[in-house]
Formats: sequence, structure tokens, C-alpha cells
Amino acid sequence: MKFNNLIKIDQIQLNNSATSKKKVLETISQIVNDNYPELSTHSVFETLIERERLGSTGIGHGVALPHGRLSDCTDTIGIFISLSEGIDYDAIDGQPVQLLFTLLVPDNSTEEHLKILAKLAEFFRNETNRQTLNNATSPESVYNILINI
Repeated sequence: MKFNNLIKIDQIQLNNSATSKKKVLETISQIVNDNYPELSTHSVFETLIERERLGSTGIGHGVALPHGRLSDCTDTIGIFISLSEGIDYDAIDGQPVQLLFTLLVPDNSTEEHLKILAKLAEFFRNETNRQTLNNATSPESVYNILINI
């Protein structure tokens, strides 16, 4: 899957002021609903929280990859948020999270879901990629970075 089919500029938010995991997941749920009104903020939030209960999606180095499956979802959806301050996210390395890429997929998506998560994890392992995103000043610049993953 090409990432330009996964994310739109309206699905990128920089310097968000969320101060907790719950708040940032609520923000993500609202961004999804704003762009896909057929998906309720409640169902998106519950899907993301349910996945977090299985174990944190904080992969280390200040990055989290929240993800989940939605029965009402027909397309794979990506949301990117950078936070103005890192938050406690129960990440694997115990470090605060400042960059989040959320992936929502239809219920029947399996292989594609795993491939995208693997590509994202590989991308975010690179310190230069993380720094470039942290220093980005516009959703457009982030979009141009993300579509080339």
C-alpha cells in the first residue's frame, strides 16, 4: 500500500497539547471522525483503548503506533500526531512519547495491517526520521515525508 492512500494532510496534527495517553487517543478519535464521519469517535476510541489494554503500542524512542480494527471501516486509515511535550505512554523503553502514527484497518485486514506496521516500525527506528518529524513545521512537510515510507 502506498502511504499517500493512507493519510491526508487533514489527518496530521503538529504540536498537540495532549498531556496523557487517554487525551491523545481521544484526539485521534476526533480526527478520524472529522475525516470519516461514518466512524464514531466512541468506536475508534474504544478500539484503540482495547488494543492498549493488551500491551502498550509505545515502541520506544518517543514513538507510539496505536492501531486497531474497526468493523465500520472500509479503508485503511493513518493519523499522525506530534505532541508539544512527551507523555507517559508505558512505552517499552519507559521514555515519554512525542510522535504517534495511528493505523486503523477494516476487520478483515490481516496481512496488509502487519506489513504497514512493520514498515512504520522500521521507519521510526531511524533517529534521523524521528528528528525530521519532530522538527517539521507544517502538516504538508510531514505529509511529504510520510508518503515516502
